[in-house]
Amino acid sequence: MSALLKLFRSTETHFLSATKHSLFLRRSSTMSVPKTDLERAAAARDLLKSTFGQRVTTFDDAASGPYVALRAPWSTTCHTRSAAYFQPVSPAEVSTALSIITKTQSKFAVRATGHNPNPGFSSTHEDGVIIDLHRLDTKSFDEETGIASVGAGNTWGEVYTWLEGKGRSVMGGRYEEIGVAGFCLGGGMPGFVNLRGMGCDQVRGFEVVLGDGNTVYCSAHVRPDLYRALKGGGSNFGVVTRFDLQTYPLLKTQYTVSLYKPDDYANIIRASVDAHKEMEHDPKAAYFTNVHRDFVAIGQLYADTPKEEPKVFEPFKKLDSMLAPVVPKTDGTLSTLAQAIGHRPPKGKRVIFTISTKVDQDLYLAIHNIWQDVTATLPSSADGTDLHYTIQPVTAAAARAGRDNGTGGNALGLKEVSQNWYVFTLEYPKNGHDSVHRTAMDSIYEQVKKTAEDKGLLLDFVCPTFADKRQDVLRGFGEENVGMIKEVAAKYDGHGVFQKLQYGGFLVRDLL
Repeated sequence: MSALLKLFRSTETHFLSATKHSLFLRRSSTMSVPKTDLERAAAARDLLKSTFGQRVTTFDDAASGPYVALRAPWSTTCHTRSAAYFQPVSPAEVSTALSIITKTQSKFAVRATGHNPNPGFSSTHEDGVIIDLHRLDTKSFDEETGIASVGAGNTWGEVYTWLEGKGRSVMGGRYEEIGVAGFCLGGGMPGFVNLRGMGCDQVRGFEVVLGDGNTVYCSAHVRPDLYRALKGGGSNFGVVTRFDLQTYPLLKTQYTVSLYKPDDYANIIRASVDAHKEMEHDPKAAYFTNVHRDFVAIGQLYADTPKEEPKVFEPFKKLDSMLAPVVPKTDGTLSTLAQAIGHRPPKGKRVIFTISTKVDQDLYLAIHNIWQDVTATLPSSADGTDLHYTIQPVTAAAARAGRDNGTGGNALGLKEVSQNWYVFTLEYPKNGHDSVHRTAMDSIYEQVKKTAEDKGLLLDFVCPTFADKRQDVLRGFGEENVGMIKEVAAKYDGHGVFQKLQYGGFLVRDLL
């Protein structure tokens, strides 16, 4: 007996189509729900296929299956076989899909671009289905308000190029391939975070499909509690199908990326700390220091095109260890910047984690030494293994920008202090030994966290878009915000669809 027949055994069910993209189930007796997760996912797959036809595919579909299954995830750890992949083209279809998922009690995940490397956040195994939003790629611009309305399936590269044709810019992701949805819902660190705050602070409204199938809108004036919770609170409340973003006059940028000798790490760290201190007086400035075994990459980014070198970057000019500029100094835009610094290594496995600390040169040196020791336990870089870390400076102005923009703040609980968001990334081949690499990441995480904590320099905040699935992200937002997120999730998802059935994510259920 097929999963679809099992689902409706002893049940009189009628499919009524009120609109082209709406499905209503009218039941005259109690529905018999399959008992196992695999059966429930299969039932959801069959119902989705009967409703949406070829836009529901499986991993084994000869023509489109592999493409749909593997197209989006950034890390091959997320290349798992799901029961089905559904590509809605409207909020109404998302609503119908959630109705089917709720009635079958199937597990599910929502994928926009799949740039998060945590398995289960935008992927499932065969005991779940995926709602793939990449076809929700509409874009419209309101000349009067300066608001850009973009569908959840867009990438920042697409949005930047489109807006620049209209002479406008928006504070979004640093790489072209990053999706709008995951970035904004996870807080999102723009290239110029100190200038206008986090990515979520740029959102002026969300269109959301709730767990009960209703599509609602929220902003600072309409459902302000849901609006604030979505700014960093992730996938706890519904499926966001559209983001209304504040735009600004076209932002000119100046940037360069250079490589340095890794054995000069002490001077490089000193320069990074000194530049960070200068950034507190210049919100247009940004940089990153990305440390690898064979080189150190330093990107110097400026939200303007000055003729003279900005003072903030003088500490880097004093370094004698530069190997070569890989991106020469360029006057460009956010679009060309995203193209220049985008990270597109070959497909492979990735594990990440992040910690936030206060700015301290001795701490940075201690963390570097830990990194060196752990790196020595891993296979050589010649086989494609690369454990690297990035220093990402954030000034007190970034937190103030989100608080003072007149939209009620966000859910992140950022402290108004100068801080660094470390990101550690381990990339290794598809055939690499997971246990070896996972052990290395566990070791460096525990050591780095303890070192920062012992020095009194560890901050509670954990940026969701850089975090490992095992990190306690929501608690890092602070007790008040955790309480707010719980209340909003209970209010707008009364049946707990996104807590009980969603495959993974930084969810309220993990706080209980």
